[in-house]
Amino acid sequence: MTPERARRRVRFVQADLQRLSSAVCMARVELERPEAGGYVGTAVAPEAEGLRATARAAADALMQAVADDHVLEVQDIKLLNVLGRLAVVVHLGARRQEDWRSLMGFCVAGQDPTRAAALAVLHATNRVLNVG
Repeated sequence: MTPERARRRVRFVQADLQRLSSAVCMARVELERPEAGGYVGTAVAPEAEGLRATARAAADALMQAVADDHVLEVQDIKLLNVLGRLAVVVHLGARRQEDWRSLMGFCVAGQDPTRAAALAVLHATNRVLNVG
């Protein structure tokens, strides 16, 4: 890390997606703030909506890590082929008091779309929530 680059206030730790049954999955995303500890978000969804569950779990963990006056809602999420690479794109609605914003996040998926879904949420919010 270069001296002029500040440490991230919220750091990604891990994202997991588990099948609970043949039709249901549960996402778990863990974030941490070095000065305050860890935050875990979870979400349950139909198995076909695993990426959405992961994004919702990331938003849940992120809302725990920042002030209570923020609300994040996952509007949409897609796994797309972009320039020959799989990537996750997420659209979030972010509200703080009366200020509503539409945010977009992007992350190359590589071999782990679950991780990419969580990171796309962080990428969408890092400047608005001052966490990156």
